[in-house]
Amino acid sequence: MSSAMKKIQVVLLILIAGMLTVSGCAMIAGKEDDGAPLQPSLNISFVETLRNAKSLQGESYRDASGATDPAGSLQHPGSVYADQFRVYVVDTSPSILPSPGRIFIFDRGDRKLTKLDGTSSPLDEVKLLAPAGIVVDAVGTIYVSDAQQGRVFGYDGNGKLLWLLGRATAITSKQGLGDFASPAGMAVDNSKNRIYVADKHAHQVKVFSNMGSHLFDIGNSGKAGEDFKFPEAVALDQVGNIHVLDTQRLRVFTLTAEGGFLRSFSLKNAATPGVSVRPKGIAIDSDGHVYVVDAVNNNVLIFNPDGTFLYAWGRTGTLPGDFWTPTGIFIDSHDVIYVADQTNSRVQVFQYTKQ
Repeated sequence: MSSAMKKIQVVLLILIAGMLTVSGCAMIAGKEDDGAPLQPSLNISFVETLRNAKSLQGESYRDASGATDPAGSLQHPGSVYADQFRVYVVDTSPSILPSPGRIFIFDRGDRKLTKLDGTSSPLDEVKLLAPAGIVVDAVGTIYVSDAQQGRVFGYDGNGKLLWLLGRATAITSKQGLGDFASPAGMAVDNSKNRIYVADKHAHQVKVFSNMGSHLFDIGNSGKAGEDFKFPEAVALDQVGNIHVLDTQRLRVFTLTAEGGFLRSFSLKNAATPGVSVRPKGIAIDSDGHVYVVDAVNNNVLIFNPDGTFLYAWGRTGTLPGDFWTPTGIFIDSHDVIYVADQTNSRVQVFQYTKQ
């Protein structure tokens, strides 16, 4: 073979390798240098993008920036929740008055978008300033945590205030409400009618009934290795166990529904040496895989139920399957994955399919 042909082959191999790297949606982690097998990737496929009303009219692939329509499009989505028909997103937009916080409800049945904010359907009585988490219970009450106000607000579908959980000052036990330092991510257990709230600066998860009664707190037990520091998010698995994302210790804690410690594992197993990790959200699929969004490396870290690191899914970018400051993740009962892709001003929807 001539030297010219050899050079052409080398160039082609380099180009093919580059194309595979660019087009891949997941970065497989393994120890190729010592001969250990690579972990198999999960079967995750892109479904659609949600940004504004046009997203529900078959235009989800027209992924132009929402910045040109700040009132009608997501600007800085922070957290996402979904039920059988609707996708709920908390968003902030400094250009929207009188409150920068708002709720977007994408109804995939009626194919329409409802916005609860200060302009269209106003949020009743209390305005959102720094919405951090969102869940919806079985009767349709929308719970939103506000880190700045130290409260969790419960609204109906029209934005009317129904419940107010937590206060910035101490209250009497007769009222049955716990106080928050900085409420963040939430989870809902409709079988037990419970709302779980990660109270970041109190280093606890606080548990309420869906009627607003404070039930108990998880954390600060004093037992070595069982408490968390700055919990950012919380998720439930198929059997009702609680998974807490610890942002200071970079760990995931698994507890029973009543708060009993089961196990924990370190996110450092997934981190490249010398590269920081900024975990923001957590979710669990029906096979027990643990998904953690990383807002620094713009990907999703995926672990086996026992904490074994599988791979990092995604890369920095604006194309479908890319992420830019992902801040929230939710997986519904059908293994549909929703990722709040903040800097890209969108929610991306994927499907996990069992292999």
